[in-house]
Amino acid sequence: MGIFSKKKNQPSGLIGVDIGAGGMKAVELVQQDSRLRLKTYAYSAFTDPSIDHKVLLDDPKRAAAILREMLKKSKMEATTVNASLPSHSVFHAIVTIPQPKSHKEDIKPMIDTQVKKLLPMPIEDMILDSTVIDKHLLPKAKAPEKKGAKDQKKPVRTDIGVATPTDRKHIRVLISGAPKELVGKYISVFKMAKLTLASLETEAFALIRSMVGKDKGKIMIVDIGYERTNITIVDGGIPYLHRSIKAGGGTVTAMIAKQMSIPLEQAEQVKLDMALSSKGADLPPVLREAMMPILHEVRYALELYGQQMFHDNNMVDKIILTGGSASLPQLDPFLTEALNMNIYLGDPWARVAAPEGLRPVLSEIGPRFSVAIGLAMKLGGKK
Repeated sequence: MGIFSKKKNQPSGLIGVDIGAGGMKAVELVQQDSRLRLKTYAYSAFTDPSIDHKVLLDDPKRAAAILREMLKKSKMEATTVNASLPSHSVFHAIVTIPQPKSHKEDIKPMIDTQVKKLLPMPIEDMILDSTVIDKHLLPKAKAPEKKGAKDQKKPVRTDIGVATPTDRKHIRVLISGAPKELVGKYISVFKMAKLTLASLETEAFALIRSMVGKDKGKIMIVDIGYERTNITIVDGGIPYLHRSIKAGGGTVTAMIAKQMSIPLEQAEQVKLDMALSSKGADLPPVLREAMMPILHEVRYALELYGQQMFHDNNMVDKIILTGGSASLPQLDPFLTEALNMNIYLGDPWARVAAPEGLRPVLSEIGPRFSVAIGLAMKLGGKK
């Protein structure tokens, strides 16, 4: 789902760009033998306290310079970009509208009426994108009458594509939107970087591509970033529930710094060392404490999903962890025990061809690149 998109010829390569609180990530994929292949990737960590990704967007020239330097050092050749908007800044909802009486009926006014009730700001200040979930309920146009059909004895139906009052149903429509002002900032960044912005979309759809693929099951994706954790429940490739809380890897770093009375920079290194040295041990107490808000939010999201009326099934099959802080030591076993569910650390490279020699490195950095990979995967024609 693209909140902002340009229709153009399919590029030979596509760069997925994810600007997060902890850094900027970029992945270039190319099409080869009907499969997507990794060409190169780049990452710029915001280790300088003076750099804040929110402020960075207000300074498009600086953001563009960082991005251009990343692309130059990693030798990226593509000039077309697919980028993501931060989940906590994106409006996401599912609305229902009456089934149209015929294929000629414009459903946009009905959608707008429902959306206006939910938007946090005037609809004129938003860029919205809608996707009909129940496409099978949309009336179809009448089939053209074949030549000589009037001479046939078999009666021709005239009610095709018309819904009578007694059999009209409600159609679910997925809505995503973002403030025009925010979209404008992203457009400025890529314009100054001399890159063609093909589309802007939500992180949820990028993660569905890289984490879920063609799996039609009911899956929760928990994306633990540096500043925020985004929780999305996907059913049949459709994100039915999305929540975002301010808790993530930065929370862990702050707790370590407080407990050990050390600077944040040193605490960040301690956290990385723990991830490398705590294999096979229990979740360290400081990490357990930092993960409790995320655990509570996951439980609440599961409960909320079970109460929704927008879908037929209320049980999630499994949970996939991703994001830069998803590989914290013993996090998946801890959550598995706490939630009594199947929980896995996702592999965003699973659907992308890459040199075998790079696999160990890609496996290590994979979780933090999940969104960027999913964005670049749009090259394969995936929605």
